[in-house]
Amino acid sequence: MASKKLLVTARSFGRVDPAHLTTLENAGFSIITFRESPTMDRHSLEEMLPEVESWVVSFYRIDDDLLSRCSSLRLIIKHGIGVDNIDIPAATRRDIVVMNAPQVNPLAVADLSMTLLLSFARRIVEAHQNVLSGKWNQFLGVGVNGKTLGVVGLGRIGLAVVDRAKGFGMKVMGHDPFAGERIRAERDDIEIVALEQLLQASDFISLNLPLSEQTVGLIGRDALERMKSTAIVVNTSRGRIVDEAAMYEALRDNRIAGYATDVFEKEPPVDSPLL
Repeated sequence: MASKKLLVTARSFGRVDPAHLTTLENAGFSIITFRESPTMDRHSLEEMLPEVESWVVSFYRIDDDLLSRCSSLRLIIKHGIGVDNIDIPAATRRDIVVMNAPQVNPLAVADLSMTLLLSFARRIVEAHQNVLSGKWNQFLGVGVNGKTLGVVGLGRIGLAVVDRAKGFGMKVMGHDPFAGERIRAERDDIEIVALEQLLQASDFISLNLPLSEQTVGLIGRDALERMKSTAIVVNTSRGRIVDEAAMYEALRDNRIAGYATDVFEKEPPVDSPLL
């Protein structure tokens, strides 16, 4: 019996724990690894697609044109939660099943959210660069104990951010149009509020929601104008949730205090006004 060809482009799958790949090989899969990176050879990758039956992907864009060349593909597995890089209607028309793996990295992303928040609050990057330049200036950061964190999106990642923030003595507001009422019934340590109230009252705002037609540009000029001038926004979800031009203007005009992100509207972030 011929082995089933499985393409792995996901950046971390099988690297942290190679046993996952061994398990798949023992199950009869022939594994092709071609890790996603800014310098990857896309032409070579796409040449092998007609023979691939399953694909474990991170952020590689799988659109209708690409799927038209995947004549044997039957399963796409997103190594993570958000599937916005996959054209699901096009996959459905071709009887290709699309799945995600919501338990892959919620704790790691929550850790990153708090790391960015604390680094910005304590001005770690500025101090580091200052020392490297041969200076010894003092930087006055802000404490987070007793401050209000607004968490937009209360899925696995958002709730993990809440748990970490509570360890630092922060008050937490949350907003989620889908899970909000369920969370209100389950937890008494999160004040569930409308988005407008969250934006107005929060000292820090953590974005932990999926990209969709409803969330593209959610944090734009109107949202930014509602925030405190001392507010710091942390984004570890998707770059397009924030209007980068509006964010740049708000930072330039000191309408908010800061923006800490590891995602951009276009990645790599070529010509981003934020840089």
